[in-house]
Amino acid sequence: MASQDSGLDNQEEPRVLGVVNQVGNFFVKLAIAVVFLFLLSYGSRTAYDFGYSVFTTGPAEEAPGREVEVTILTGMSRRSIGSLLVSQGVIKNATVFYVQSVIYGYDLNPGTYVFNTSQSMESILLMLAAGSGEEEEDS
Repeated sequence: MASQDSGLDNQEEPRVLGVVNQVGNFFVKLAIAVVFLFLLSYGSRTAYDFGYSVFTTGPAEEAPGREVEVTILTGMSRRSIGSLLVSQGVIKNATVFYVQSVIYGYDLNPGTYVFNTSQSMESILLMLAAGSGEEEEDS
């Protein structure tokens, strides 16, 4: 009789393990789906926020702001100009500056400029594109 009982256990064991495997697989797939949806949601929100900031960037400070003299050297990249303007408090975001200068196709000219921290990003880009800064003299 004891041998029949252990025979039953051996037959039921694979079925129990199969059910446990199926439940485990379900929860693993569910966890992967939840992580994927979280990353998709986070990525979408981040992309939206960045896109929104590209087209609606406000000034670094409210009016009246303060005047800041900045020298843009010959050969500086758009990214380095953006970083310089952030470090001087003229703009808030160097990446947004870079993207706007590329999207609008501005050529940025070297020189010494006086910006106001309450200027819009567009007006700063227009000043740099117009080359209204005083060129540095090589001596």
